[in-house]
Amino acid sequence: MLRKLKPEEELAFMKELYGAADYARLFGAVKEAFALIQTRAQMLLGLATICLTITGFSGPRMAQSNAYSRFFIAFGLSFVLASVIAIVTGPLRLRWITAWRVDSLDETLLENLRRRDSKTRFYRVATLLLLIGLTGYLFSLIFYLSTVE
Repeated sequence: MLRKLKPEEELAFMKELYGAADYARLFGAVKEAFALIQTRAQMLLGLATICLTITGFSGPRMAQSNAYSRFFIAFGLSFVLASVIAIVTGPLRLRWITAWRVDSLDETLLENLRRRDSKTRFYRVATLLLLIGLTGYLFSLIFYLSTVE
């Protein structure tokens, strides 16, 4: 059965896969993980931007239609903005892996694995916040459409 590895265990596993002395490949694997998180975070930011742009056009009309629509659009936008904050302060915060070093290459890799895990947690939080925000926006749209004749 698969189990989640601690960073120390993951480093040992990576050394089994890539070779204990092949630090270039080990750092390459970590670099690829950061690139993946960055790409996915950019996708979330794009979704949030689309939501905010659409709200700029249709939001005022929806908010004027009824109290439920107004509440849910404010609720949704609050969570979308919280998602953007989580994206920008987490996964999209730049810190080059070659610009920081601990005492040894192993410790440096471990620290980068911990940073990757932290960015992944921020990504998950941002995803959840965005989904809640989009759900609020959807409810606002539903209540708006229920009043349009």
